[in-house]
Amino acid sequence: MKGDEHGRRTSSTWRQRATSIEVAAIAGIVCAVGWSLSLRGLLASPGLGATRDQITAYYSHGSSPSVSVLLALMVAATIAFLWFVGVVRNRLGVRETRLVGTVFLGGSVLFTGLVVVGASALAAPSILVDVSGQAPDPGATALLRALAAVVLAVFAPRVATLVMFSTAALSRQAGVLPHWLIVVTYVVGVTEFVNVTIATPTLYVFPAWIALVSIVVLVRRPDASTGISATVGA
Repeated sequence: MKGDEHGRRTSSTWRQRATSIEVAAIAGIVCAVGWSLSLRGLLASPGLGATRDQITAYYSHGSSPSVSVLLALMVAATIAFLWFVGVVRNRLGVRETRLVGTVFLGGSVLFTGLVVVGASALAAPSILVDVSGQAPDPGATALLRALAAVVLAVFAPRVATLVMFSTAALSRQAGVLPHWLIVVTYVVGVTEFVNVTIATPTLYVFPAWIALVSIVVLVRRPDASTGISATVGA
């Protein structure tokens, strides 16, 4: 009986630690850094305007071993983001509005899917070289990079605004984030949504926002009265 009680207490302690707001903030920072580094590394190859000769020359020296590392980093960052989302929803519990909570969860899952698809399109030519030893067709490579540009620079930023808007709404209800950060979130979200350019810097706006929110949460450390720090379902 004592052993079982001790086991339950230990399990409960680990569960509380794993779902603490501090862990969520750290996961957000890991996600932001991981996504930024992996995307920057995967984008370090011929751009959309590269000629067939430039594409052929780039892949003629074989695949870069860092591509597999970048993909692994992308996966780790994505898992960290999903953990961040899970902890936030667990902490909100019954305080989470069903409509806003559904948008928050759905937008988060859809965004991670878009990021994975975009990263896969960027890495596919290098993986082909690594697996088969053959240089990819320049036309197919250019098409894959164009696909990645559409996914990462057109669809992903706009889906990210759903996550940003819903986070701002949930935070306003629970009193988690300061007013200035909620305002910044809405301003950045609207800017991202109406942006019609396909530019690389737009890829890093959402990771930068996640890092900012995570740092503010770590520094601010809201108390149990805010709702999100209360142990819900523990």
